Amino acid sequence: MTPTSPSRCASVALTCLLLGLVPSPSQAAQGRTAGGPPLDVDGLEVASFEDFRSSAGRMQDGVWTVELEARPAAWYPWGPDNQGLRAHVLVEAGEPARVPGPLIRVSAGTPVRVTLRNTFPDTLVVRGLWDRSGEMGGGPGGALRGRPAVVAPGATAEVRFTPTTPGTFFWMGRVMEDGWSDGPPPGLPRRGNDRAMVGALVVDPAGVAPDPAERIFLISHWADPAADGSFVPASRFMINGRSWPATERLRYTQGDSVRWRVLNVTGRVHPMHLHGFYFSVDARGDQGGEVVYGDAERQLAVTETLESGEAAQLTWVPTEPGNWIFHCHLMRHMSWLQTADVGHPPGDHPPDGASGEDLMGGLVMGIRIDARPGFVSDTASPRRRLDLHITRRPGVFGDAAGYGFVLEDGAPPAADSVHFPGSPIVLTRGEPAEIAVHNRADVPLGVHWHGLELESWADGVPGWSGYPDAIRSAVAPGDTFVVRMTPPRAGTFMYHAHSEPGHQLAQGLYGPFLVLEPGETWDALLDRLFLLGSLGSGQDPPPAVNGRRDPGPIDLEAGRTYRLRFMHISPDDEKRVALLDGEAPVTWQTLAKDGADLPPGLVTSEPAEQRIDVGETYDFQWTPRPGNYTLRIVTTFDRGTPAFPREAPAPATQDIPVRVR
Repeated sequence: MTPTSPSRCASVALTCLLLGLVPSPSQAAQGRTAGGPPLDVDGLEVASFEDFRSSAGRMQDGVWTVELEARPAAWYPWGPDNQGLRAHVLVEAGEPARVPGPLIRVSAGTPVRVTLRNTFPDTLVVRGLWDRSGEMGGGPGGALRGRPAVVAPGATAEVRFTPTTPGTFFWMGRVMEDGWSDGPPPGLPRRGNDRAMVGALVVDPAGVAPDPAERIFLISHWADPAADGSFVPASRFMINGRSWPATERLRYTQGDSVRWRVLNVTGRVHPMHLHGFYFSVDARGDQGGEVVYGDAERQLAVTETLESGEAAQLTWVPTEPGNWIFHCHLMRHMSWLQTADVGHPPGDHPPDGASGEDLMGGLVMGIRIDARPGFVSDTASPRRRLDLHITRRPGVFGDAAGYGFVLEDGAPPAADSVHFPGSPIVLTRGEPAEIAVHNRADVPLGVHWHGLELESWADGVPGWSGYPDAIRSAVAPGDTFVVRMTPPRAGTFMYHAHSEPGHQLAQGLYGPFLVLEPGETWDALLDRLFLLGSLGSGQDPPPAVNGRRDPGPIDLEAGRTYRLRFMHISPDDEKRVALLDGEAPVTWQTLAKDGADLPPGLVTSEPAEQRIDVGETYDFQWTPRPGNYTLRIVTTFDRGTPAFPREAPAPATQDIPVRVR
């Protein structure tokens, strides 16, 4: 279970207010600001992208001094040849426009003076430039609680503060219409024009010099309300102001020490997933501060979830060369849905002809790892051979087909022999193996081996995985692709379709993947799998557990110790799992996350309740006493935000009887 900051479980309402996700009563009546329509970029300076490699400002007479200027600019999140957005930017005075706004980085205890110059004909309001200590800074809404800087049209104002609480914070600006009677209203309406006016505020512990190679990634978004207060059909998400395919391409060499800070400045949850490698979660925080973990609490993961206003410090070492990605695991935030024109709702399928990396969009970053001299790829032989067939049966979900992953058992299965979920794949740590993927379906597909450490060409992202001179395409219908791997660790993993051209994931293309220690065999009676997914076609398909919408009872023996492995691979949903005696949770022991054993400080007995986000796996251990229990799985669908709601099914509860005799 991920360690949490003291205020991790606090309400995110104040942060949502800051982000403009809770509309004020007058929002609909205010219309657009004098900044102009969000798509009118004619004649505007074109903004480049902020990479947060250095702090704005300079030391002057013992005070870190920053001079910022608010002005309009043209913002091209999808690259210069794609749609442009009119943006309000806040940049260093006299410098070219950049999106997002600049980084302000100082050591705790350093006095800071920020001068704000407003070139707009409307009032500028800036929040978040203050110390996060005490009541002012605690909790997710810490960026909202201080007194904002209010700068009249054409005027200049000054902000002074001395940050004392280390952490990864943000500041945010808005251009407002005049006419307030008592200062800025608490629910500041937020126009799409303003969404580029956000930046990072990093406070380092006193006496600790920042790593010059550390990178900061700020997750932001764009959406714009119409004159009636409603929003365009879907938010668009960015990392450091860019959206795939225009996001920055990161480049490292095998063996490098990589250090990231990832900051979520949206009103949405983002489970961020790294392909090919584990990262260490070194610190987590929100707008009130952060917790830095010691060795006994620092866990490995491949997916880390960030709530609104939260940040994490991650470190990792790339061990395999080739192309990899870091992305949000929610389909709505990282797929072709993010590439639709901002003025129209995304379609139910990608544009005709889209393939490969065109099927990704939004919160995706490409990573290239260069091989160090003398690197030799995995050539171990002989290998255990498995044949995995992608099958299809028409008419399973109304007019839509069902798809399946079926392991060959002596002879190839029938082409329409689908079952949900896919066949369990069980390998042994250190055992060389190869999996031949035979595509007998009707569309080209990639298969991603989620959480497994393997070579890039086998990672399964069509149009991206592989090497600069050998990029892997999707497995075409009728073709076979052979994946080689030698798993370096035992654990709980998954495999699933990646960059699919429709909704094939929810239509059945996912399965469990276990790696056991040498000499172990999988005992399905004591080692129970719970693959949490969806089953259906289109958006918001119904939830399923082990491929069933109505899972049957579970029978266990009292006094025996069971390993319970949970894996979540739905397109967009949130899952909460509880093992209940009546309505009270039993006690279980947390063993592992994302296939990696937890450090000793986190292997604890605790109430059997766990939120599991898309892309996460958890292992628990339970020794039951006789009785009747309930495994409750609650699925919450993506309902948007208060100011940007979307129609979605109500939360669904699946109660599975657990009978212990």
